Amino acid sequence: MRKKQIKRAKLLVAIINKEDEDLFTASVNKCCTAVHFSGIGHGTARSSYMKYFGFNDIEKRVVFSIIPGVIEHSVLNSVGKDLRLYLLGRGIAFTTALSAISSIVEEAVLSSPDKPEQEIKSTVTKKEKTTMHELVVAVVNQKFTDTAIDAARSAGATGATVFHTKSTNNARIEERMGTALPEQTDTIFFLTSSEYKMKIMEAVRDSAGLKTEGGAVIFSIPVDDLIGIGRFDGEIQED
Repeated sequence: MRKKQIKRAKLLVAIINKEDEDLFTASVNKCCTAVHFSGIGHGTARSSYMKYFGFNDIEKRVVFSIIPGVIEHSVLNSVGKDLRLYLLGRGIAFTTALSAISSIVEEAVLSSPDKPEQEIKSTVTKKEKTTMHELVVAVVNQKFTDTAIDAARSAGATGATVFHTKSTNNARIEERMGTALPEQTDTIFFLTSSEYKMKIMEAVRDSAGLKTEGGAVIFSIPVDDLIGIGRFDGEIQED
């Protein structure tokens, strides 16, 4: 008996060239009703990885979209085709689960995909189902950003995206931890395979963690599906 798929909203994250933002949102919108937010990040991959991992430009556009989970594979396939993410240097897009969301937003997103469910064909392959990825996030003192990135590279990370952030209103947690968090921080994203997740987290902890001047807070987020980085190996077909 085929198990019925539960309708849930998911978060779609894209790290793309800044000129592709409108094309990305248009590609998602033709598949479903979605909510989009975007910001600016900076790619930090080494020159040998720059073009391959979509970081050939310093400034990248990072777009967060809330989409119906039931059609995530169709949305990723649409984005992959329209933005040509199967080519080197075009960027990446991935989905991750949401634990909670505003009911008004969720109802609007899930109300009805533009395509009936029976017409939505999953593009996930056996290879994709068995390849797991994680998003490792490190919030670190800006003076130790390079230290954290170098440590992550030594542990297997091939690139990163950096956002300028700051620590705010953390007196209570700082008292309990017995250490102060840095005020001026960078938030670093490392997209990696599950195999390297703990190695990267431990390397960043040892070089720039809470017991060092780097003061990094480190956590990871599971990635459900991914496109880009040569992910489909030519399986996306042009119309």
